[in-house]
Amino acid sequence: MKITLLTPALVAILGLALAGVPVTAQAQTTNAPSTAAPAKEKKTKPTEYKGSITAIDATSVTVANKEKTLTLAITPTTTFKKDKAAATLVDFAVGDKVTGSYTKDASGALTASSLHKKTEKPAAAAAPAAPANK
Repeated sequence: MKITLLTPALVAILGLALAGVPVTAQAQTTNAPSTAAPAKEKKTKPTEYKGSITAIDATSVTVANKEKTLTLAITPTTTFKKDKAAATLVDFAVGDKVTGSYTKDASGALTASSLHKKTEKPAAAAAPAAPANK
């Protein structure tokens, strides 16, 4: 008699347990275009440069040194500094010695990340010699 009562009790408990489990459905996969967000572009580490400005306009700057000449696109994200203070593109001119960094995209285009100019301090004037005592 114990077996006949035990089996329906187990079935009842199992039925109640299964009734509380949520049912999930899986969507059928198709070859339809994905609406998921595209993968983020891999950010490249900026490359440092230094040289003298040989050409400059509102959209690009050309910097040359002994090894190479770089033509860098200027974008709204390009940062400008002059003597460690914020600056703008108009603070730079042909002939200025500059440093900075740039990135290269998949097509090979170069974009200026930063452009820095440090003004050279004039050499200190030599102090006048003290008069000789006679």
